[in-house]
Amino acid sequence: MNIKIPVELLPLTEAFEQENLKGYAVGGLVRNALLHLPPSDIDVCSRLTPAEVLEIMPKYGVRVIEKAAEMGTVELHLNGLIVEHTTFRREAYADGGEHRPSMVAFGDNLTDDAWRRDFSVNALYANLATGEVIDPTDGIPDLERRIIRTTSAEPDDILRSDALRVLRLVRFACELGFSIDENTWAAAKRNAPKLKDIAAERRREEFVKILLTDARYPSLGRDELRSPLRGLRLLDELDVWGVLVPEFSLARGMAQRPDHHRYDVLEHSFQVCAAAPATEKLRLAALLHDVGKPDCKRETGVQYDHDKYGERIAKRVLSELRFSNRMVNEVSALVGGHMYDIQHQAKQDTLRVRFAAWGRERTLEQILLREADIRGCGYDTDYVAKDWRALYETMLQDGTPFGQNELKITGEELMAASGLPEGKELGDLKKKLFLHCVKHPKDNNFARLTQLAKKK
Repeated sequence: MNIKIPVELLPLTEAFEQENLKGYAVGGLVRNALLHLPPSDIDVCSRLTPAEVLEIMPKYGVRVIEKAAEMGTVELHLNGLIVEHTTFRREAYADGGEHRPSMVAFGDNLTDDAWRRDFSVNALYANLATGEVIDPTDGIPDLERRIIRTTSAEPDDILRSDALRVLRLVRFACELGFSIDENTWAAAKRNAPKLKDIAAERRREEFVKILLTDARYPSLGRDELRSPLRGLRLLDELDVWGVLVPEFSLARGMAQRPDHHRYDVLEHSFQVCAAAPATEKLRLAALLHDVGKPDCKRETGVQYDHDKYGERIAKRVLSELRFSNRMVNEVSALVGGHMYDIQHQAKQDTLRVRFAAWGRERTLEQILLREADIRGCGYDTDYVAKDWRALYETMLQDGTPFGQNELKITGEELMAASGLPEGKELGDLKKKLFLHCVKHPKDNNFARLTQLAKKK
């Protein structure tokens, strides 16, 4: 069995051939080629040590950057492509589930290298010169059966040594739409508590990928096996919320008003996340939008202010998972705003001012979140979201300003028209003109703004 090696890797093929060596593509590139999917991460391996790679590859126009030389890994830069090269190796891990091996021994044996990898479908190799596929751990039969299985017959050895593989198991199963080997799943449950030993950044990366599994390979479509909903339910079965979103342990089984919700708080959160557009920000906001309900109910006896509780909790949860400050602030703001005008009583001018204050991007995201929230309830009560979207589209079409900088008058022109010097009074006037034009967008022209400035 052979695959076609990407042409971008030809300099590597030439380098290995000229040096009378064998190099191999490994992992996602080989797996996806056999599944007729676009290439995943491009990784290669050989018996060359990092020092030998640094000595050899520049002769063939390949730039080498040390990445984790002690682990046998360097980056190869060629044709605008970044490829990781890792030396054949064996490794051992200390007790616990830490991601980093406590011992690494370089070798020249491809088979030994294969057995230290996570899952059989990721332990496939292809000769860079011929494309011939080598399958030391029976990954090809697992591809044909569409099943994820650890390379070792003792899955605890694989998952205990690096607990991040518990999350990777869920991610690969949901990205590819594969089932999970029974013994592998049982071992994942036993070793899930070791995720606490994994760095927060690594947990975050896999968590986000699980939320976006349906966007990884769009050509596969979306079904029950390829869905963030499946991924979230698998995470719940593994009971890993303590290291991801601790409040979800309290949300499980928490009832809601049956006339508004078909699901408990946890399942509703999953449904809303799956219904949201496949962006990191919106999936996170959708998943966390009701995260404040357990604490709110416990402290106040009702869920009325759960959006305020949720905004604070979302900030803490996302910060602990080492999301960027911008992502933390934007997601928590969406969570905090998701109950605005939930009773559908705000007047149009009030909504105009709120939308303008939010800005175009935030307003659209808030609408998309509300639409997902409604779909995730299990009932058809989307009139609020429809009205919001209709007003937003109107504001886009009628030229409503979404910021004071969009007023059709400059600061100098405003000073000339009003006779006010630069300062607080001028700032207050500009704000009043902005709010006026939000409600009356046709007045956002120089002549009318000059007239209004003189009057005010």
